[in-house]
Amino acid sequence: MEAGIGNFLEMFFKIKLSGKKIDKHLIKINYYKKIDKKKDIAAVACVQRSIKKVKSVEEYIDILHRFVKEAKEAGCDFIVFPEYNFLDLYGIIPFSDKIRTLFSKNTTNENSKCEAQTFDKEMYHPNLEKTAENKELSPSKGEDKTIFNILYAISFPIQSALEHIMCSLSAKYDIYIYTGTYLLREEGKLYNCGSLISRDGKILGRQKKLHLTDFEEDMNLSRGDKLNYFDTDIGRIACPICMDATYFETFKIARNLGCDIVALPIANNEEYNFYRALRGIWPRVQESYVYGLKSSLNGNIAGIKFTGKSGIFAPAPLTEKGDGIVNISKNYEGDSLIIGCIDIKRLKAQRLEAEYYGDVNENFERDYYLKTYKGSEKNEK
Repeated sequence: MEAGIGNFLEMFFKIKLSGKKIDKHLIKINYYKKIDKKKDIAAVACVQRSIKKVKSVEEYIDILHRFVKEAKEAGCDFIVFPEYNFLDLYGIIPFSDKIRTLFSKNTTNENSKCEAQTFDKEMYHPNLEKTAENKELSPSKGEDKTIFNILYAISFPIQSALEHIMCSLSAKYDIYIYTGTYLLREEGKLYNCGSLISRDGKILGRQKKLHLTDFEEDMNLSRGDKLNYFDTDIGRIACPICMDATYFETFKIARNLGCDIVALPIANNEEYNFYRALRGIWPRVQESYVYGLKSSLNGNIAGIKFTGKSGIFAPAPLTEKGDGIVNISKNYEGDSLIIGCIDIKRLKAQRLEAEYYGDVNENFERDYYLKTYKGSEKNEK
């Protein structure tokens, strides 16, 4: 029974999110003149947006396009979209009320959650690696596999559509785009994952979420095990996801990899609290001396509420008020585009002046890491 529903949903989404439909709508968008850029000061944009259940892929494209167009018109080089940047597409599902009931039963008070993707040779994007072979599903933790199976079925069509849309917008507007996250279907598992797109519309790479919430574990999602970096003409970028910023090690690794910019998509399924929000990107930026770009999803879907402020953060001495904030949303709900400038040359100079930046206690850290992470690989298996 579940297999039949899964097959139906996968085929349904392949049709609704087909590459032909996407290209037909995208062709209406005018191209921007390309400008060669290699600069220390760059303008960046972080999307804050509410979930809007759409009835067609064309509606969804219009939502994403509006933010990219606004960012480009403001002179931005890079735009970051939030975690679960595809939840709007659940409005397409013909029996979404039933799925809402399933999600409501499994909702906890923990923060963050995920959604899905699938594969269709007809809509295969030239830059998209074939990662969704028909392998046996392998959920591990949650007892109820119904939601996992639904997410698994629709995951790759959604990933394909989102990357297709973003690659096209990136090339048309000559702008780096972080897609926001989707669910990556790989060898029978699902990962919360996002992609970084180059100015010419190519996928530079993908990043899986490294630290899952309890809710994501209940959904039988799997975690990634490596932090990647991506070289661009505005700086080296890492793209951890939401909960990853709770742990200082993530940004420490990013800095050790030579990153100057960390893009962080979030979708906190909790009531907004200023002090809880502080546990993430702001302290990590102050510790690591990188620029932090946070993009937030908000709104309600399937009985789950998301809140959060998008913002651009820097080491405190680099900000006008000395508070570590370049720009931040005034509200934790609703749509806005947070824009600011980042100066990599000035950032590097400030690192040299910072009294405590780079201080390490090698013996303590070696002991800490061994005791903290010993056996984690074994446990994961």
